[in-house]
Amino acid sequence: MSSVTGSHTRTKDGQVILLNAPAYSMDDVENIAASAADGIGLLSTDFMYLNRDNLPEEEEQLEILLRVSRLMGNRPVTVRTLQAHPKTIRAIDSSELSNNCRGVRLGLARPDILQTQLRAIVRASSEGNFRLLLPMVADVTEVIKVKDTINTMHRELCEQNTHSLPDLGIELEVPGALVMAPVLAFEVSFFSISERLKQHTLLAADVNCRNNDLLHDYAPSFLFQISALAEEVRKRRKSVAVTAPLAWQPPAIPLLIAMGVNELVMPPEHIEQARRIIARLTMPKAKLVTSKAMSFWFPDEIQRYAEECLSRLAPGAGC
Repeated sequence: MSSVTGSHTRTKDGQVILLNAPAYSMDDVENIAASAADGIGLLSTDFMYLNRDNLPEEEEQLEILLRVSRLMGNRPVTVRTLQAHPKTIRAIDSSELSNNCRGVRLGLARPDILQTQLRAIVRASSEGNFRLLLPMVADVTEVIKVKDTINTMHRELCEQNTHSLPDLGIELEVPGALVMAPVLAFEVSFFSISERLKQHTLLAADVNCRNNDLLHDYAPSFLFQISALAEEVRKRRKSVAVTAPLAWQPPAIPLLIAMGVNELVMPPEHIEQARRIIARLTMPKAKLVTSKAMSFWFPDEIQRYAEECLSRLAPGAGC
């Protein structure tokens, strides 16, 4: 049986890897629906809030989510709650909000926004294959507060015959959440590693910074963070996704899979090549290469070694 047929992509020795795509608009959703992606690994809901003078109501959000579900069929969709900075949303008065008040922090500061969004997502999950992703989480208490809100509204929605609850995950971008991963793993079902984790860890989000190696795709600190998280949450049988650009660089795919990442989120046009690479991989060989790659100190050395090894790890993948 081919390793690229069936519901998911598998390595040559049977490890299942999900290849999903990100969506930031309904146009993106339509493109993904027509692609070979296993699902949507990141559906940003920010587009529902931008370029308008009012906040989207529950029914409007529900209608959009149900349209996404119809387009995607039974393929999974990971919905990220509002992540955009409030200063970019005309309907939100950001004058009394701190500069870092976004993501789950904004939701907890403005429960009207969070609750409206959560109700729409919970209701949509009764008809579609949705997961819920919380951005900007820094501490387990934030997750518990959101879960309490979800449980309260779920009891209310059960009276309306809405019984489904989406799996809950967090988007890792705050280094503190990485430290708290052993605790967070008790409260959530999955983790999604954002490119912003690297930026926030290295304080190097400024694109004009001349020390470009800090934001190198193969930055050792970022790779070690991914490896440490995957090793830790695997103890709790929780899944790990990577949405950073590293996820769709062919030489990096064996490294990420060997570390324990089981979902890669990439633009649809990269999926077929990633699928060919994964189908030719064996975990023992990938782990050997990854162990050696992680011994280098400079990101360009890691990248060069990964590139040199790719043809041996995935012969015939057309890389």
